[in-house]
Amino acid sequence: MIGKPNLTTSDVIHFLERSGLPLQEWGKAEDGAPMVSARIGGMRQPAIFITAGAHSNETAGVHAALNLLTQLKTDYEVHILPLRDPMGFGGVRHCLQTASGRKVQVSSHEEVLDFLKAEAALIWQEQDFYLFFLGDMGFVWCPHQPGLGSYWRMTNHMENLIQSQPDTILQLAGKSVMLIDPDSDVEGSGTLQRCWHALISKDGAWRHLNRMFGEQDVPPEVAAVDSLMQTVKPGLTCDLHEGNGSGFWLPIPKPLVNSELSFRMAEAFFDYINQQKYPITDYADWLASDHTPLTARDPNWMFPEERLPGLFWVDTLRRREGHNLSTYAALYGVGFGTEGPMSQPLAMRIDGITTGMLAAIRVWEQSHDHE
Repeated sequence: MIGKPNLTTSDVIHFLERSGLPLQEWGKAEDGAPMVSARIGGMRQPAIFITAGAHSNETAGVHAALNLLTQLKTDYEVHILPLRDPMGFGGVRHCLQTASGRKVQVSSHEEVLDFLKAEAALIWQEQDFYLFFLGDMGFVWCPHQPGLGSYWRMTNHMENLIQSQPDTILQLAGKSVMLIDPDSDVEGSGTLQRCWHALISKDGAWRHLNRMFGEQDVPPEVAAVDSLMQTVKPGLTCDLHEGNGSGFWLPIPKPLVNSELSFRMAEAFFDYINQQKYPITDYADWLASDHTPLTARDPNWMFPEERLPGLFWVDTLRRREGHNLSTYAALYGVGFGTEGPMSQPLAMRIDGITTGMLAAIRVWEQSHDHE
């Protein structure tokens, strides 16, 4: 899969089907796409769970999860669910077709706006920022900005709108809200390739598919992953993400006990990153590149591990957004999450996540082998 930046949902599903590996469906996404994991490894317990693609613009993690299907050799039971948002990963046309119930012909970012103006209900407009309601889904559109600029503008504007105009978005409560082309100049997330899948919870909060674990009335994509977690009870959960910053970084929940295991796993990950001379995001770089609004969250929800640049200890609950998968994984074992630098070439991001994770998993295996 390396070298194919325009990887599609169909590509991922077909790859799994052709693998010959045992597959299990845990549910269906909002568009009906199957939420499928593949089984590799041996019979040893506790199991390992590897997943990616909670955010559709983070293509390298999906590639890395697929690579690990063939590259990870272990005696431990392994479940790999490579794509947590098949609908958003399917692209802008697919999401518009899912919402409208008919074929949609658009070929540019501007044509998407024309389509929405003609076919959808306009909920909110402020200059060149638009929020529409089509079928049973919301769509956010704004002009392209370089890098992650469009993403930050759309998410921050929606956060502010929810806080300042809650009655305006009332009809979207409990609905998916798709951000159109959030990072179209990032390699692997080109024009019309991705919609970033968010939602407004029934109590009116801005959420996404890496939140709400262990809660009621969650999106089907979250429910499917939760079902896998409760069934498999993995001793190690690896959630492969990408984000801001110029290099690789690891946001890891700090366990109440045995935090040194997570530290050693992070050391092994960064050993490979350093060997390849790939960049690492330190805390100052992360702070400078993060534009998440501070709305109701504790600014100290993440802090650096001074012994290891690029390792940040996180407490997602301090953000008051509910569990993400890595913190939820602490109910069963170790939660380990990556962040690849979306500003860097796709091949670098894929290799860093794939091979770095292989090194980190080996440390986890050795720890359990000696128990």
